[in-house]
Amino acid sequence: MRAIFFLLTLGHMASAAEPPMVTVPFPPERAKTLREEWAKAAGRDAVFTNSAGMKLLLIPGGSFTMGPNGSTYRVTLGQAFYLGETEVTLGQYRRFKAGHKIAGAADEFNADDRPAAMVSWKEAKEFCDWLTDQPEEKKAGRQYSLPTEAQWEWAARAGTSTSRHFGETDKGQADYSWFNVTYTPNPKNEADGRGRQPVAKLKPNAWGLHDMLGNVWEWCADRREDPATGETRLPVMRGGSWRSGAFHCTSVAHDPGDPNMKADNIGFRVACRVK
Repeated sequence: MRAIFFLLTLGHMASAAEPPMVTVPFPPERAKTLREEWAKAAGRDAVFTNSAGMKLLLIPGGSFTMGPNGSTYRVTLGQAFYLGETEVTLGQYRRFKAGHKIAGAADEFNADDRPAAMVSWKEAKEFCDWLTDQPEEKKAGRQYSLPTEAQWEWAARAGTSTSRHFGETDKGQADYSWFNVTYTPNPKNEADGRGRQPVAKLKPNAWGLHDMLGNVWEWCADRREDPATGETRLPVMRGGSWRSGAFHCTSVAHDPGDPNMKADNIGFRVACRVK
């Protein structure tokens, strides 16, 4: 098996001070102490709120087996990174693109506390660049991006080796994720309570991250290109959405999408490293 090392730095961490690398599984209560240990070692905050009102949590590094059964490989994230506690909301996205709305959706689904949607991969990356360039963020040395697939899955698993951070089956899934619970046909547009829901209303995973599964699919940064062969692969979204069945709302589910694709069930959350 191959190992992939992501050096997304929180600044130099002296080897004597580095906490030990962890592997999954580990108990939920260990997540909080891990965050505190890594924050202390890095000389960084365990949690911070940025100039756009986003709360970001430190996610420690570690090793895990990534991917669905039958197509797995070992990954090591060599250093910690920050990740948004929630998906980027419409209110936050409108700081970048004023007046952004989801056409055809009932008014409630265009409220500021709903996840941003109808955002392409390219636009999500543009938002990250814009946020990085804000004066307060530049002063703090914060650099924003979409999470890599490995970062996203490590964060979604939250120390578990099961297909969902709360277990192997979808039992209790409605406590943690917004999805098509009734398995009835989805509406053409968001209406009558069916659509994106306010963020952070359901239980978080052990890292304290809300809606990692369901609500909206989340774009990841990876877009593989090889100039030598001309090979290009589409970016991938993770986690399922309000339109998905429970089988798509897992830590391993993924779906490729054109970089310009938009839908009312596709959004994103941000990752951050600090120079």
